Amino acid sequence: MLEKLPPVAEQEVVGQLKNVHRYRRHAMKLQQKIDRSTESFIRVNATEWSIDMPERERDAINKEVKKIVEAARAGTYENPNIVKLVLNSDLARSHADAMRDEAEKEMEAVAKRLRVFDWVSKQKGAGALGLATIIAETGDLAGYSAPCKVWKRLGFAPYQGLAGSSWKRESWRPRALTKEEWIANPFSGQRYALIHQIATWLVNTQVTGAEKSGTDYGEAKGPYGKIYVARRQKTAAEHADWSKGHARNDALRITMKAFLKDLWNEWNNRSADQACDELQTTAVGGGAADQAKGDLQSKAVRRATSSKKSADQDHGDLQSTVVGGGAADQKIDELQTRVVRRATSSKRTTKAK
Repeated sequence: MLEKLPPVAEQEVVGQLKNVHRYRRHAMKLQQKIDRSTESFIRVNATEWSIDMPERERDAINKEVKKIVEAARAGTYENPNIVKLVLNSDLARSHADAMRDEAEKEMEAVAKRLRVFDWVSKQKGAGALGLATIIAETGDLAGYSAPCKVWKRLGFAPYQGLAGSSWKRESWRPRALTKEEWIANPFSGQRYALIHQIATWLVNTQVTGAEKSGTDYGEAKGPYGKIYVARRQKTAAEHADWSKGHARNDALRITMKAFLKDLWNEWNNRSADQACDELQTTAVGGGAADQAKGDLQSKAVRRATSSKKSADQDHGDLQSTVVGGGAADQKIDELQTRVVRRATSSKRTTKAK
């Protein structure tokens, strides 16, 4: 077992995780480019796909394409040229596979040196790679004054009742967000997908399948499994119109938020409930503090949007902000932290992100 590092040295470990994760993300992008290119070719040349199709029909075609790829890999697809295309694409992808595998093994080894890994290793379904990914995407959790900000960084904080992923889909959102709203509530689909996978590992380990358990939503085998099942039961009663996929993703999000809160608590040796209560008292309690926070947010957004760049450039800048942390998001967090300090009039000092 690797020797645990003292707190000061953990800063170096965090930096190392972030650096290796960049290589991992690069390998993942190469994998995705090859996969999407292969799927695009099959979609155009082996299905009835059309650019004019409604979104629902396009989704059905995409599912068909994935089945064709699986059949080609198994050697059972009828078109030998498609089979050859898929196998050669997989061969080209193998180099990126090896690069990603090497990076993930290094990240796992490094993450085991963090003090919080002892707690993570005791949670069924959680592991070194998941911890490494979270810390690589967030940085030092001591830099977040409350777990609510960790949720926002990772895309798990809803805006006006909808998850960031919902605002990305035309068929799911009630309207399109403005440029200012996106800057104030940034969302990275890539980052969210990485953490969503960790949530899936966690729930799949802590919940026995519905069919096997003879229940509607599975049987809980751990604390996070209980959160997942309880959320599924709640949304079944309150949102009967939701699809199974919608309900599952919602429950995964709620479960992951609970895990992230507990992780923040273990990292900072502080009550997450207390920290969130302090932040929410300021943000939701109304009065001068709430108004001041809103004013400060508006100022930060106006500064961030003062550029005269084109809409396309602004969109590119937004993506860079989401992936890299971003000056706008950092500025808002700093301003929020100042308001929290004034409103609570506590002697506790918080380290703003």
